Amino acid sequence: MKHPTLTTDRLTLRPLGVSDRAEFVRVWTDGREHFRPWFPAEHLSMRPDRLFDDWLNRLAATKRDRNGLRYAAFENGGLVGFFHIANIVMGPLRSGYASWNVAADAIGRGIAVEATTALLRHGFASGLHRIQANVIPSNKPSMRLAERLGFRREGLAKKYLQIAGHWQDHVMFAMLAEEFSP
Repeated sequence: MKHPTLTTDRLTLRPLGVSDRAEFVRVWTDGREHFRPWFPAEHLSMRPDRLFDDWLNRLAATKRDRNGLRYAAFENGGLVGFFHIANIVMGPLRSGYASWNVAADAIGRGIAVEATTALLRHGFASGLHRIQANVIPSNKPSMRLAERLGFRREGLAKKYLQIAGHWQDHVMFAMLAEEFSP
C-alpha cells in the first residue's frame, strides 16, 4: 500500500523521517505517562531515541511488505500523533487494523477525529473493504472516537493484547468501505 502525504485543514500526515527524531523524542519524553496505559511495556522501557529507530525500521518493513500504513501527524511542524492501519491483507480479505495515539500536549483539539478520518479515507480509497479497531474498554476517549467515526461494535476479545504488561480485553470495532461517511 502506498504512503502518500495526507493533508487535512490543519494537519499533515506522513511517514516519520530521519529529520523527525527530535520531535519524536520530545513527544515520547513528555508523554511517557500519558502513553503508559495504552502501549506494550517494551515500547515504554526503550529510550525514546531507540524507540524512534525501531519505528523507522517498522515503517521500512511495512513499506517493503506493503502490509501497513504508518503515519505521523504534524500541526504547524509539531508532531501531534500517530495513526496507523496495520496488518493489511489484500486479496479477497482486503482488511486492516486501525490505531491512533495523540500526543499528550494535543489532547482535546480534535486531532484524532481529523487524522483518523483522513487515514480511513485513504485506506478505503486504496481498496480496503474492512478496517477494524480494537480498543481497551477503559480507554474512554478511544471508545468515543471509534463510535464517533462510525465504527460498529462487533464484540469483546478477552485478553486480546498484552498492553502495559498485562493481557487486556479489547472491544472489537469494524467499518466497511460502504459504511464510511467522512
